[in-house]
Amino acid sequence: MKGKVIFLFLAWKEIRYSKMKFMLIIGIITLITSLVLSISGLANGLSVDNASAVKNMSADTYIVQKSDTHQLERSNLTEEDLSSVQRGSPLGLKMVEMIHEGEAVNISLFALDTKSPFMPAAKDAGSLAPYEVIADSGLKKEGAEVGDSFTYKDKTWRIKGFTKERFSYGHTPAMFTSIETWKDLHQEELMYQAILLADGDGVKIPPGLDHASKKDILSNVPGYSAEQGSLNMMVIFLLIISAIVLATFFYVMTLQKLHQYGVLKAIGTKAGILLRALFAQISILSIVGIAAGNALTYGLTLIIPADVPFELSIQMILFNSTLILLMAWIGSLLSFRSIVKVDPLEAIGGVK
Repeated sequence: MKGKVIFLFLAWKEIRYSKMKFMLIIGIITLITSLVLSISGLANGLSVDNASAVKNMSADTYIVQKSDTHQLERSNLTEEDLSSVQRGSPLGLKMVEMIHEGEAVNISLFALDTKSPFMPAAKDAGSLAPYEVIADSGLKKEGAEVGDSFTYKDKTWRIKGFTKERFSYGHTPAMFTSIETWKDLHQEELMYQAILLADGDGVKIPPGLDHASKKDILSNVPGYSAEQGSLNMMVIFLLIISAIVLATFFYVMTLQKLHQYGVLKAIGTKAGILLRALFAQISILSIVGIAAGNALTYGLTLIIPADVPFELSIQMILFNSTLILLMAWIGSLLSFRSIVKVDPLEAIGGVK
């Protein structure tokens, strides 16, 4: 039998012989994968629920009131500020409480120029009449429909359409209205929160205003950095713990087989074949466990309540699955060292 086939034969033969032992390892990898994906999905879901209105808006540069923290809702720009900047589109933002079917609903009310590229796309929405809005698609999960009316400041607001992507801010669904509606709503004290630019290069701004990147605006959304930092640290520590746990399992598994490895080396089996056999074995176990973990996580998403912010993308699943596989390979290095250093005579009891 050729060398390149022997290591696969050895790896698969042992898996078939010790089914329960390897099923336990697969089960642990499955649970680790599911836990990593669940925490990643929760982190991404909270990110979408907290700041998707900023993340999904096409603006890359925000001109805001100069301050230590570029927090949108605390920035106040006047009409004079808008006219002092050469280009850009005004943005109004206010956290409001609207009444819908007798119940209070917290809403992030955004005002944009409907002809600007920053207005979210909505199917069949067309132009917006006064006090018409494009609503966050997440409101559809709560039963909202096109044509539904909301009440705020004795005005009736109607949903003209829904965004194609999620747009929420501060864990509240966003509604987008026109600048004309914003001006009519704030006749006594008209203020804007930012000027949006697709590219801020070369734009001169007067004293009292400041440039802010999208990343800067995101980091200053209330609670965003704290939430993401905590959950990302959990994922990082979980991956480190996973590497340690898997390394321990594979190392103990290797120690239990040192006698067999010694016999195989004594009869002329090269160390390279044994290493490839172990690598193939670890890869098979890890891939099966990761696939089962993905399936388990998908099953969990079907029973998670709709009000729990949970979002998993294909890219995130592939990224985390690849990381777990790499952790398994890294954890196997200690086992490789044991195989290379094993003395055939000592392993079979020939030397005392």
